[in-house]
Amino acid sequence: MYKYFSELEKASDFRTSLLRETSGKNQDCFIREIPFSTELLKQLKTLFPKLNKIDKLIIALDENLFLNIPNYNLLSYESLLDSGPFFQKKKEDYYETHYDLKKNIKLTSWNLYLLLNEMLLYIPYLTSFYPDYQEFLLNTQKEIQEILITLDFKSTIKIPPKSDEKMLIWPNSWYITPNGYLYNTGFGHAQGNLTYQINMVIYDHLKQNKKVPNINHYQHIIDILKRGYITYNEFEHYSHLMYKLPTIITAEVEHDREFYKSVLKLSEEEIEKLIHSSKINWPHPERSYQKNLITLIIGHLAAESSLYSSFSRINESCHKKEIIEKLQYLTANDIRDVFVRFCGFHKIESTVDHTITTSSLNGITEFSEYLKRGWNLHIVPRIIYDKYNDELSQMDFNSYFVNKHLDSELAKYEEKGKILVY
Repeated sequence: MYKYFSELEKASDFRTSLLRETSGKNQDCFIREIPFSTELLKQLKTLFPKLNKIDKLIIALDENLFLNIPNYNLLSYESLLDSGPFFQKKKEDYYETHYDLKKNIKLTSWNLYLLLNEMLLYIPYLTSFYPDYQEFLLNTQKEIQEILITLDFKSTIKIPPKSDEKMLIWPNSWYITPNGYLYNTGFGHAQGNLTYQINMVIYDHLKQNKKVPNINHYQHIIDILKRGYITYNEFEHYSHLMYKLPTIITAEVEHDREFYKSVLKLSEEEIEKLIHSSKINWPHPERSYQKNLITLIIGHLAAESSLYSSFSRINESCHKKEIIEKLQYLTANDIRDVFVRFCGFHKIESTVDHTITTSSLNGITEFSEYLKRGWNLHIVPRIIYDKYNDELSQMDFNSYFVNKHLDSELAKYEEKGKILVY
């Protein structure tokens, strides 16, 4: 019998408290078109002839001529070092962006902003190619920077940055794993939703007639539950989101932060030894004790363990590739179908309220707590690997024994929820 998860009563409102990265807090608004002031027009009137001269210096530098000039070996070290990045940038960007902007008669403040920023990127290279023009180039660089500051000031509407805290609502994409944990597939990260593990590891191994790796995270789950928190690395591996964990500063955290600073000073060899040392507890300077975050991380670890375990049944097959291809055909290569019908996961439907889809013939008993509370159960045919015959097949609900079992279960059923057998 599966535990009743109260979190699923409001499955679309499961939330965690996180911290925004610095780059995610800015709310300033940039206006793409502003009128040019008289003062700015005077500055541009002086600047444009200089930009035209710089433009000619850029065009004059041809890669083939540069590499074949007679005194190539006499060029400065800086010129040789800058030549590769300069010609690569010129080839990729110059004629596509800068040249098009020059031809634009109606030059908006945004176009001007792009043009000036583009010129700034070329000037450091030009100073090493044209040492005699260094003073001119550096003075022009300063003029460009001053105008960009003016444009930035006049084009930007300053809005107070977002607060550090982010209350994140997780997708309504839930499963109960075969081993009884609550699992959310997250925001699309291939590690978190297990698509990477299925497509790039499991399917790839079996199609090449290799065995599925033995992945078991149960000790890891026990460790998390025992210590009562999850680390940033565990969170990042699962979610791949640009957030930090709100960490309560305790004496233990302070110790780990100081330890972590000392670790950063070690060599790669010393760090490797430390990682593999059973005597040292690796520092966790960023951690969270939030119940919902712990639920998400251990759910992912449990789901990954169940996934690998379900496919390990095929390891001794002589027809691994054919079996996987048949599985992809029977499920229309839909990972949700693979989870439920082959791996034994139980899906919490997101489009139908309080409905669980399962392929377990014992679902009425296993989900009795849910059915008592008015949940509905949708039973679909299981996809079974027959180890004896080394083949994959789909359960037939019309077969005598399956039909008799389901009839018996339904005859005894007296709860609120509805049962649908596909």
